[in-house]
Amino acid sequence: MTKEVFEQLIQTHGNDIYRFCYHLTGCAEDADDLYQDTLCKAFEIRRRLRNPEDAAELKQERNYCLGIAIRLHKNLFRKRSRHIVESLDDEQKKYSERLASGGKIDEKLAKQEMQAQIRNSIQALPLRQRTVIYLFYYSELSIKDIGSLLHIPTGTVKSRLNKAKSALKKELEELRYE
Repeated sequence: MTKEVFEQLIQTHGNDIYRFCYHLTGCAEDADDLYQDTLCKAFEIRRRLRNPEDAAELKQERNYCLGIAIRLHKNLFRKRSRHIVESLDDEQKKYSERLASGGKIDEKLAKQEMQAQIRNSIQALPLRQRTVIYLFYYSELSIKDIGSLLHIPTGTVKSRLNKAKSALKKELEELRYE
């Protein structure tokens, strides 16, 4: 892949790759680092990538970059998992305190709280399930594409997706979301 084609890949799909990095990490600082590391790694190995001739092939190269981001995030996650404590209970306490205070919560705030709770619930999932959720819903990849990207059978993708959806449904029902 030439430098010009690599720049075209970044211009065309850079936002998609960044958003995926953000969904994986959950915060802007880590997403910036992961995005930069992903593009650096892709640039290092660009000679192994082929020169895409149309938009579909360029999208395949984007998917390859998503795979790089997943592998880099897994390595980072393994290193950090020893030191990170989930803050889900704190968020839940804050939400309960707001409800108990008796003050009116307007619809916009309630929607933001719900979105934050969903993000926290997704972040609480095991890495394998969380990755499949992000690839399927946020990157809009097919089950077959996710399987080839992660080098796992499509049945495993379906299983992880189903387990993740069940866990999210159970947790959100406990929090009285529909």
